[in-house]
Amino acid sequence: MTPQDFLRIAADNKDRPFLIIPDRRQTLSFGEFHDAALGLACRLQDEGVRRGDRVVALLTNCPEYAVLYFACLYLGATVVTANPSLHLRDVHFVLSHAGAKLVVYGEETKHFLLGPSAPPDSTRRWLMPKLHEPLFRVAWSAHPWKPLDGATPADLLTIVFTSGTTAFPKAVAHRTTSLLGNAAAFNAAMGIGPSDRFLHLLPMSYSGGFFNALIAPYAAGASVVLTPGFGPRTALDFWKAPMEHGVNALWLTPAILSALLKVDRDEAGKAWCRKSVKKVFVGMGPLHLQVKRDFEKAYGVEVLESFGLSETLLLAANAPGKSVEGSVGRVLPGVELKTDAEGELLARTPHLMAGYLDQESSRVVPPEGEWFPTGDAGTVGADGLVRITGRKKDLIIRGGLNISPMAVEDVLLRHDAVAAVAVIGVPNAVTGEDVAAVVKLKPGRDWAVERPSLEAFCKSEIAAASRPAVLLCREELPVGPTGKVLKRELRDWAATQAAAR
Repeated sequence: MTPQDFLRIAADNKDRPFLIIPDRRQTLSFGEFHDAALGLACRLQDEGVRRGDRVVALLTNCPEYAVLYFACLYLGATVVTANPSLHLRDVHFVLSHAGAKLVVYGEETKHFLLGPSAPPDSTRRWLMPKLHEPLFRVAWSAHPWKPLDGATPADLLTIVFTSGTTAFPKAVAHRTTSLLGNAAAFNAAMGIGPSDRFLHLLPMSYSGGFFNALIAPYAAGASVVLTPGFGPRTALDFWKAPMEHGVNALWLTPAILSALLKVDRDEAGKAWCRKSVKKVFVGMGPLHLQVKRDFEKAYGVEVLESFGLSETLLLAANAPGKSVEGSVGRVLPGVELKTDAEGELLARTPHLMAGYLDQESSRVVPPEGEWFPTGDAGTVGADGLVRITGRKKDLIIRGGLNISPMAVEDVLLRHDAVAAVAVIGVPNAVTGEDVAAVVKLKPGRDWAVERPSLEAFCKSEIAAASRPAVLLCREELPVGPTGKVLKRELRDWAATQAAAR
């Protein structure tokens, strides 16, 4: 798929609904969304943005954010994401290192640009208007510029500052062609088309929000119901928008699945899900087998696990009706996966990132080598199925034996008192590392009562070599902006607790 194909999608689906915005009681057809993006592209040009320039998006989820991605695609500019859920210092780091021509912000995010610690006012700043304002109805055809004029395969569409584990967020740059090519491959493999209607509740500042739940559906001619994002309030009223607007496809994270299992008491919503939802895609983090089974039982719908990275986009996925438990599916067309001598999965894909952003020069540095190390340990079977055993850096090496934390976590989650768990390695002078399990108990459970039960459960269900030597309890497990458990933070805490015993 090429950028020019997006112009044809807008023309071929001109009057069909694309973006449904329940909070505003508004629906944009493909044609209306396309025209809004062209109008915004014209205004960005008025602000001095040209092909190859960078535009920082300091915005919360909103339809204008979605339009901005397409405006930059048509203009040949690059969207640089600054997630407002990050710490103030991290947002300032993004603004200082983006090398941007323009910062686009909203009323909800303007505070990041104020105060003595804000970055110097050297980059032009522009308050994003609302869709109903006149600029989105610009007669773009009167401008000398035409959409995608001068487009090349080297054009960058996004620079995404991830929440990684480094001291500051790292930035991954992707070309327009890699994003659209990966979207087309995924849509074809999953059978996604115009009859699908997705619920959008992921942060648009990350790949899941702008790629999985926005660009890919658009490329398939599917429609999207846009919500502000997933949180405590939306979890309690999760099914309202899907039921009112006919959603039949979801993109969720493992953290969202777990949250719904804990707080969703909407039996009408569950019944509606069993009847109406046809596809539930899950990615952006490891999915524990017990969570998958519990969700499928509670909601009566197949959970389709996938595998990908910010750097590679989607690499493998389970297709509807062909899902295999314990696997992240088969590799997508054009993608290759293999393992090295240490069991790490290596990827060769035409959709690989253009590179990382160098923090000093703000230049994009291409990746080295033909095969990209994913950082995940796993296998590729003779049947073509990909299985993930854990993050390579998270593997616990106990007396020379590699132990998969995810495998131990899957077992511990079967205990009826455990709400969440993280398994990590802690130092041991004899074996090198010990297995430590940090659990969060279900409401109303007492650690003094449950600990003996959990120890007995581990003894009966986990082989001695993998059995946790250290059991700890916390009220909450630390998580990042995307809901992933911050194991590095837990590892330091657990090591201190273990040493004090």
